Amino acid sequence: MRTIGLIAAFLLVLTHLPARENSREVSGYVKSADGEALPYANIVIKNTTTGCTSGLDGKFSLQLPKAGTYTLVVHYTGFEPVEKPITLHSDTTVNFDLKEDALKLSEVTVTGTRTPKLLKDAPTITRVITAEDIRRINAVTVKDVLELELPGIEFTRQMDKKTQSINMQGMSGNYVLFLIDGERMAGETLNNIDYNRLNVNNIERIEIVKGSASALYGSNAVGGVVNIITKDVQQPVEAYVNGKWGSHNEQQYDASAGARSKRFSSYTSYTYKRMDTYDITGSDGSTTIYGGEDHSVNEKLTWQPADALSFTAKGGFYTRDADTDEKVADRYRDFNGSLRTNYRIDDTHTLEASYLFDRYNKYDLFKKLGNRTELTYRNTQQTARMQYNGTFAPGNILTAGAELFRDELLSYQFTDGSEYGNTTYVAFAQHDYNVTGRLNVVYGVRMDYHSDFGSHFSPKASVMYKLNPVTFRASYSHGFRSPSLKELHTSWDMGGMGFLWIQGNPDLKPEKNNHVSLSAEYTRDRVNFSVTGYYNRIKDKISSLTLPRSRPEVQDTSLYVNIDKAQVSGIDANLAVKCPYGFMLRTAYSYVRDQQMQDGRNLSATRPHTVTFGLSYDYAARSKKYDLNVTLTGRILGRVNTWQTSSSSADGYEPLAYPAYTLWRLAVTQHLFGAYALNAGVDNIFNYKPGKVTAANTPITSGTTFFVGVSAYIDRIFSRK
Repeated sequence: MRTIGLIAAFLLVLTHLPARENSREVSGYVKSADGEALPYANIVIKNTTTGCTSGLDGKFSLQLPKAGTYTLVVHYTGFEPVEKPITLHSDTTVNFDLKEDALKLSEVTVTGTRTPKLLKDAPTITRVITAEDIRRINAVTVKDVLELELPGIEFTRQMDKKTQSINMQGMSGNYVLFLIDGERMAGETLNNIDYNRLNVNNIERIEIVKGSASALYGSNAVGGVVNIITKDVQQPVEAYVNGKWGSHNEQQYDASAGARSKRFSSYTSYTYKRMDTYDITGSDGSTTIYGGEDHSVNEKLTWQPADALSFTAKGGFYTRDADTDEKVADRYRDFNGSLRTNYRIDDTHTLEASYLFDRYNKYDLFKKLGNRTELTYRNTQQTARMQYNGTFAPGNILTAGAELFRDELLSYQFTDGSEYGNTTYVAFAQHDYNVTGRLNVVYGVRMDYHSDFGSHFSPKASVMYKLNPVTFRASYSHGFRSPSLKELHTSWDMGGMGFLWIQGNPDLKPEKNNHVSLSAEYTRDRVNFSVTGYYNRIKDKISSLTLPRSRPEVQDTSLYVNIDKAQVSGIDANLAVKCPYGFMLRTAYSYVRDQQMQDGRNLSATRPHTVTFGLSYDYAARSKKYDLNVTLTGRILGRVNTWQTSSSSADGYEPLAYPAYTLWRLAVTQHLFGAYALNAGVDNIFNYKPGKVTAANTPITSGTTFFVGVSAYIDRIFSRK
């Protein structure tokens, strides 16, 4: 009966949609302020999904269902968006002249508020990395992108040498929430997701909000949110192929194809990557960097049966085989699918609904037994959400919604063979209010009811005041992190030798945090400078504590416990300058004071000082048949002194130091005839090699490496003929 009711409600919505009348056409050109045609500009009717893109000559043509008044909005990367109201009685011509946005402050971001806002109007400092930025540095992985573009982030390898671990301003992977198009990812292992799942060639942009975002996203967003927005097809027909080759026989091949009509669009992407296994040696011995290969394919379908209604279906498959030895390998597989619908009630009210299913599996792959597999890990996540957005006056937006999240885990670390799960029920509301043209206030609350831990309220408030050319921001957020299924239920003899037992703790309490930040941002002409100070206090932080000989049958036990408190504070400073003659400078500095106290000792391995540097040069020939980009990026990470638990020392601890290091990368990209791209580069230019290679917080690099690549935009090749 419930299904019949839903179908009836859907049909009722369709029958009440406006009837189509004789269509009207609006056409024109999109050009820069100096008269240069802007191809592939995005033209849409405001508050709808109806739109088109401009051709190579900047010309566009858009069919509208009937006469009336509309607002056209034009977006083009690197230029400020433009809105124009038009009144249609018959076919109409309208042209757009766009002003360059040298610092990309007119990029649209959705992560900080769950609703679209221009980057310069976001209530918290948000970093947006575009597909163009990714191409400039010739990144192969999301790890490359984040480390080269953001200070205070470091990736290292976990003890199994196959799993990457992130540290973002003192927060490990289980405090940084990674999203794909606003949805969570299954597959947490060693406190991190499988970052190999994130295909850089399918990314339109990455939005990063540092600091607590739990009031909007719930558990695991205590340290920040990284939201990866995937690509949509823009042209009637698109096709792209790419190949990259590098040291250690590293290879990557990408292909994508898309088609778009007035009511339908489809975008398909495929990636294959592989790398050989190799060893690196230091003063403390050698470590193996395991190679392997992976495949991923993703599909996005959009159907717009009416101007006010759209459906988006996504599906993906990912598989990776990671070498371990000649007999056994690790196989990782993920299946995911989602459906999202957007209904525009009228010009000021919209309703969104979505459902996501994501299953991540791990297997032991026995090569000598005909590649037989044995399941060792399965994480299944399901998310259902409904969200309402209402604009009651210009700059007065109410967002409210409900969500259900189901998490299930079967793991080789559960010796009882059980599969555990829990469910979270969510309600949230947020008010975004432009008090004046200078003052904006955003406040909201989220209520999570966890099947194991009960209710938790997470309030959030942000204030932004513009006193041109300076914008001031302040925010407060109270959040939480529920113990993971692994932290609650693990019972595992690590190595199977009775040496170390990893033990979960069903008596764990959720972590609670209070995060405050203050920032000032200066923008004038082609200069942008921002500085942000923050403080994050975590109560009942969950940590693993080694208990020497706590169990008679094993030597040591590592037990998950709540420690008293943890504090993270610091400062971020960012400078971007669009220089004359095609140069662009970006540099940033991050200072982090991370206090993870245990028995009077700070166990944090977070590096207090990090600097990133980027200098790029762009040249475009007047003939438009050739352009060149050269980008130099660098990272400088300071020394850190810390402590680690040790069962061999008298008091259970021993000192540990990680030395400072620096890594630099040079990438060169040439575009020919607007359809081909050649790229090459050098990674780790100064051939840095760590003295010790087995420590957990040491960068894994064999020294200087090289890469080359070639790309072709198939649709542009044929459009030129």
